[in-house]
Amino acid sequence: MDTGHTLLKRHTLVDTRSPEEARQEIGRIFCPHFLSPRNARSAGFHAVHRSARQRGYSLNFVSYGAEVDIDPGELASFFLLQVPLAGSAEVTCGRDTALTPPGRRASLLSPTLPTRMRWSDGCDKLIVLIERDMMQRQCEQIAGHRVGTMEFATGVDLAGPAGRMLLGHLGLMVDAEEASTGVLSDYLVRLGGSLASLLITAHEHSQRAALETAARPAGSRTVAQAEAWIRANLDRPFGVADIAQAVGVSLRSLQESIRRHKGTTLSQVIEGARLERFHCELGRPGSALTVTEAASAAGIGHLGRAAAAYRRRYGQTPSEVLRRSRH
Repeated sequence: MDTGHTLLKRHTLVDTRSPEEARQEIGRIFCPHFLSPRNARSAGFHAVHRSARQRGYSLNFVSYGAEVDIDPGELASFFLLQVPLAGSAEVTCGRDTALTPPGRRASLLSPTLPTRMRWSDGCDKLIVLIERDMMQRQCEQIAGHRVGTMEFATGVDLAGPAGRMLLGHLGLMVDAEEASTGVLSDYLVRLGGSLASLLITAHEHSQRAALETAARPAGSRTVAQAEAWIRANLDRPFGVADIAQAVGVSLRSLQESIRRHKGTTLSQVIEGARLERFHCELGRPGSALTVTEAASAAGIGHLGRAAAAYRRRYGQTPSEVLRRSRH
């Protein structure tokens, strides 16, 4: 993932050396807030905000160039995952304070808790805004029932296994956004839902007990129904929660049942179905499709990663299979 100089550069919305203009313009993108450079003369202040919006979330790069205090109060309608790329920040959300050096710790702000921050000189951040309704809905779909208001622990450990997985997923999101085309739009939406699920299942929050309640296991018939539904819907966007809803069980129940009956994960089942469809499209005799078109027909968003997985599975590259099908 880029350290910030070119990250989301084609999505620049704010580029100013005026603290007041930065406060107003960035406030329109996120929410109204107080912004105060620590140096009274604002020496070095240079606000840059780049933002790429997708359904339910947005990816943002934000930098102020100088040490600043920021007080947005309660965010109200969204969560903010803030990952320092350079510099550091001290972030207080409710009664919880987190120090966030780059590569080691991020912060996650909850909409119902008052927030204030101090960004160091040279602090650059990748920020993901996740709509509150989307996060709440995702949690309820995972739990299989209604849950109360979600409030996350402020500090996010990036050094452990869950943190490394989070950074890897954010890298996927940025890469996909940088290469975004109409073909990738559905993939980008799925990545946002997956990020919300990852935060809900791997990070501490107020509804953790609701998720730890034992899921009612589903039988092998439900697993087979889920696999059939996936194969029938590969040509349209869907998330893991859509599959669980279609077969009438909670997401946690479906995930646990697939683990028991198939020895794998729901995400791997989906990937396998997409690769099978990809293989079928490539291998049609006399196929007029390109590799990219065949990938799109299988609902594949990131062709490079899919091609590597395809080669591991079939021992050939997609291009080799397509050439053979045309002769």
